[in-house]
Amino acid sequence: MTTVSPRVGAGLTWAVLCLLPALALAAPRFSVAGLTSNNEVRLRTPTGHLETALRVDLLPGSPEAGGEASAGGEPAGTRVTVLVDPLLAADGTQVPVTVRVGTATDGAAEAPISVRQPVTVALSADLPSPGDYRGRVVLLADGAREVTPLLVQRVEAAPTVQFYPVSPARGWTLGPFSGKATVRLTFKETAGVGGAVGPAAVVQLDRKEGGAGNGAAPVQAQDARWSFRGPDGALSEGVLQVPANGTGLLSLDVDGLPESGEYTGTVRLGVPQGSPVEQTFTVWVKTPALWGAFLIFLGVVTSAAVRFYVQRVRPRVTLRGRAEAARQKLQELVPARPLEREAAVAAALRRQVDALLHDIQRPLSGLAVQDSVLALFEARLQLFSLWSVLLRQLEGLKGMALLDAEKKLKSVESLLQNDQATSADFTEQAQYLRTLDLESVARAVLESRLAELEQQSQTLVSQRGDDAVSRRLQGELPLYLLRARQQLPGTDLESSRRLVDAAREAFLEILLSDLEGSLSGRELPGGFTPEEWAELRARVAEQLARARARKSASVDEAFLYYQSAHALYLRALVDNLEEALAAARRESGGDLRALSGWEAEVEAQLKSARAHLDQGEVNQATPDYRTAHQTFERNATLRQRAASVGSRQSVLETLPDVTLDPFSQKPAEPPPPLPGAPAGGNITPLPPPGITKTGTDALVNLDWIPLPRSGDLWKVELAVLGMMSIIAVLLGLQLLDVFSPTWGGSGAWMSAFLWGFGLHQVGNATFDGLWGMVSKLEK
Repeated sequence: MTTVSPRVGAGLTWAVLCLLPALALAAPRFSVAGLTSNNEVRLRTPTGHLETALRVDLLPGSPEAGGEASAGGEPAGTRVTVLVDPLLAADGTQVPVTVRVGTATDGAAEAPISVRQPVTVALSADLPSPGDYRGRVVLLADGAREVTPLLVQRVEAAPTVQFYPVSPARGWTLGPFSGKATVRLTFKETAGVGGAVGPAAVVQLDRKEGGAGNGAAPVQAQDARWSFRGPDGALSEGVLQVPANGTGLLSLDVDGLPESGEYTGTVRLGVPQGSPVEQTFTVWVKTPALWGAFLIFLGVVTSAAVRFYVQRVRPRVTLRGRAEAARQKLQELVPARPLEREAAVAAALRRQVDALLHDIQRPLSGLAVQDSVLALFEARLQLFSLWSVLLRQLEGLKGMALLDAEKKLKSVESLLQNDQATSADFTEQAQYLRTLDLESVARAVLESRLAELEQQSQTLVSQRGDDAVSRRLQGELPLYLLRARQQLPGTDLESSRRLVDAAREAFLEILLSDLEGSLSGRELPGGFTPEEWAELRARVAEQLARARARKSASVDEAFLYYQSAHALYLRALVDNLEEALAAARRESGGDLRALSGWEAEVEAQLKSARAHLDQGEVNQATPDYRTAHQTFERNATLRQRAASVGSRQSVLETLPDVTLDPFSQKPAEPPPPLPGAPAGGNITPLPPPGITKTGTDALVNLDWIPLPRSGDLWKVELAVLGMMSIIAVLLGLQLLDVFSPTWGGSGAWMSAFLWGFGLHQVGNATFDGLWGMVSKLEK
């Protein structure tokens, strides 16, 4: 352990006491207001002349060196001297600084200072150019010296720009063509400094979305063209003058955008001696709505044209080819020397096919020619080919009396010339003609006529009993029948026909002789007046004479005349017997409604005979009349028979005038009017039920519009199609959202065309094309 002597310790104590004032003066005693964290003073001025004030504070607890403290703890009589070194620029230029301390006006640099009374230091200097200037502030007080760094920055005055919100700009594009979109950028100056701003540039331009909905597609800046304009036109060197606290307008013209869609970009505006200002903008680019309407209309017209070709033009070309082929076939079917009937039918068919070809070739009338019309003519032509062959076969068998075959061919001939015939009729007749063999038919006809002749002969023999007619039928007719049957199996049909006709002529001669014998009696039959009997004989004799005249030429026609004469004679007998029955019943005093057994039987037989006569069955009516006549003769009393022998007129006079013919009755007298009702005048009758129309029906009744002429019908149809096309275009514009600000692009164009064509669907809305719309309206 070291021991310090008392003398050394006293010296150390004295040294410490002497250094205490110096140690106290080493701590900071002053403070300059506005110091930064780096203990320096920073000043900023936008002008070349700097004039500012600094405040110097005396820190508390700093006693005056060598002085006494006052009662307030402040050093008594402290004065501070403020010195500022010249400011040194970055290029070495020195700028003197003028210092004025306190309120002195003489430029003094010294002033009293206390804790409660700081010192204000005014500094002024003229800075030659913008930049940073460095210096020092030196504070001297009572032998103490404090230095504070000083930094002065001179900045150039520049405006401050703030943009207003920008509305989207609109542009258009159509393939290689495009329209200019103008973005109006409005801004204001907020710093109160006027000047020039610029230049401006587009730093980003992206495509956000398109009308086709294919998402974002970045667009490089070089893909588009843009330029800036000021309020008065083009900018001078890209600089725009803006007044202090004023507003400015910067117009951005964007051109050459490749596709429709929404484009977003950023404009950067440079500010001298300041940070550039950026503003985003939006450009909507679309395809013109007229182009969309044109695409829809093009789809509509294309759809109508395709459907018109498929449904009208191509079928008509096919019909024309078929019609020309049918005409050529008709020419091949007609021989060089046709029959008269064959030539007439062929000429009618040729006129029909020529009319079809003419209608097909016509622009509008050809539209009405349907496939069924030509198919009907083809069926008619096929039937004509079969009919022509059979007609020539029949001509070769002329004289065979093939009435059924002739009637059939005649009906086919009429059918071929009938415009109202159907394809089913032609098919049915063609199937029949294919199975028709005229030789077999002729042989079968001759055999059936022999069988029919033999059956009629046997029936007459059984009905007539043992009389002259029966004996002639049994004695003369079998020889004719035997000869005909022996010849029929041979190949000579003409000889067989002559033998059959000879047998039929013999049979007809017996019948004609019998009917003539019934009329040749001198005694007047009961119930007839001489005039009535003479009239009946004349009418029947006329028919019999015609039958004899046609017997050698056509037995069939002779038979028809005989049947007509027989029916006339038999009907008169039935009428006579009915009148006799009515007269006999009236003579007996019986009730006309209450009939006895034999009277009812006679009346039933007469009704049956009349029914057969109405149906043309004379042979079946004869037995009924004969039975009724025999019953009447057997059961009627003498008085009734005498009463029945009178004129028909007397009988008719006793019957009431009753008829069932409504047209022969006299119109009934109108009933007298009711009391109080008007007997005359014009009173509008009420319409029948179900005819009265409602008010709505009367409003929509357009029957008064006249029909267009045939020559102007195509104009009306084109007008209707044009109106429907406009409706289809408007509907497509609405559903496809063509008026959207970003509609367009290849996908949207295809959708518009396909919509008009009828092959696209928007949501649940479908479009079937122009003809589909017309079909819906027709329902």
